[in-house]
Amino acid sequence: MQMFRSASLLMLALAIPGAAAAQQPSASSVAPATCAYQYKDAPGITPAQLLVRGFEIKTGWPGGLWLQKGAAAFFCNSGRTTERAVICWTLVDPVDGSTCQ
Repeated sequence: MQMFRSASLLMLALAIPGAAAAQQPSASSVAPATCAYQYKDAPGITPAQLLVRGFEIKTGWPGGLWLQKGAAAFFCNSGRTTERAVICWTLVDPVDGSTCQ
């Protein structure tokens, strides 16, 4: 019975011009994706400064370091960057609704 009902609805949608298009959302009506951010820029902070302040490297890989001291944690870029670029970020509670980049 269910298959008959689905087939009937499909035939009806195909028989009525524009009925199928009306049931599917158009690309312009779909909201853009949003992201949750879990970090905040730490301008002027460098991994070297954090180490001098007693932070420990918890893990690292080519181009990145996680440093921690107590509950404070930073992710830092340890590779080459442009001058005056932010290279460290602190962890914060996730904030929803930010634009995805």
